[in-house]
Amino acid sequence: MQDHSLIETLNARDLPDMPLLGTLVEQLVYLLNSRVFFSDVIIHQNSPIMLRQPKGLVAVSDTPVTLEEMEEFFSVIEPDWEDRIRDRAFDRAKDLHSARIRLNCFTFQAKKRLGCVIRRFPTEPIALEATGLRADARKFATLTSGLVLIIGDTCQGKSTTAASLLDEINKIRSGHIITIEDPVETLIPQRRCIITQREVGADGDAQSYYLGALDALRERPDVVLIGEIRDAETAREAVALAESGPLVIASLHARSTEMGLQKMLRLLGNTDSEAQALASSLRGMLCQALLPAADGRSYHLATECLTMNAEAARLVETRNLAGIRPLLDRLDRDAGSGCHTMNSDLGLLLKAGKVGIEDARKVSTDRANLAG
Repeated sequence: MQDHSLIETLNARDLPDMPLLGTLVEQLVYLLNSRVFFSDVIIHQNSPIMLRQPKGLVAVSDTPVTLEEMEEFFSVIEPDWEDRIRDRAFDRAKDLHSARIRLNCFTFQAKKRLGCVIRRFPTEPIALEATGLRADARKFATLTSGLVLIIGDTCQGKSTTAASLLDEINKIRSGHIITIEDPVETLIPQRRCIITQREVGADGDAQSYYLGALDALRERPDVVLIGEIRDAETAREAVALAESGPLVIASLHARSTEMGLQKMLRLLGNTDSEAQALASSLRGMLCQALLPAADGRSYHLATECLTMNAEAARLVETRNLAGIRPLLDRLDRDAGSGCHTMNSDLGLLLKAGKVGIEDARKVSTDRANLAG
């Protein structure tokens, strides 16, 4: 590591028997099976392997990764990596022994260096009751039609939540579940449902989320997962799918319930008819965030849940999104409403001493009213 780097290096006792002289694949397999907690592995040519932990980045050792090691690793991940990486970064999902990982491979410093960020996923979906979701959010798995939006910033566990909801459906009723993902992350086993997991990409199963959703309409689905709503076409197709019969679960990048609704309306075109269609099809929204635990050794999930009712539907239909927060605050006090605020979840975590107030403020959807 360069002498001026201030990034902490793990002690050798944290990683006993780490194969520092092994290939990057061997080192990665070791890390994935170690007891060290981390969410991501960051590999940069000419730097040591880094782990993202709740407290920040740590280096695995002082040994930098060489160009030759990066090229060998990329060849294992994607034999045609040189062609793939020439135009832009590329994603791959791989089963690596006891773990499933998603890799984003890229160049930097004007294509002079290679890099990779790796995130691991459960080999099977986490049981819904073990996710930390409240009962009102878990009830989304009992729906048979309409649109459910899972929203939050990037890397906040939206894909993990979606996989758990799908697998709960998979356990409780029969049907056809179609997922459209980029790339396919957690593999869902066949239980009571037949599972079709389609990957988006030039060499995948669908060219885009929009085309995957369009195809799904002809594939007799009972449930459709759209991995991410990125554009107007996909937003409109998600609503159209939900109006046609199946349950549609989709993720969207937004920091609060109001911002998620605002983004959907903007993507749809923000007209009266499109607001009416969204209000009619939307069944619920789950906004979520992951906070570092107070001890820095794990993360805690905090969520905000809106289960649609007549009043919420009117607010969406009339595009009166300023009324959403007061409605959520009021329904949060009603145990049977199916709704709760992010501050409600954060308050429980703070009271139990599980998270710090500054971390809670960062993810609150209503910072002015967060009780410290």
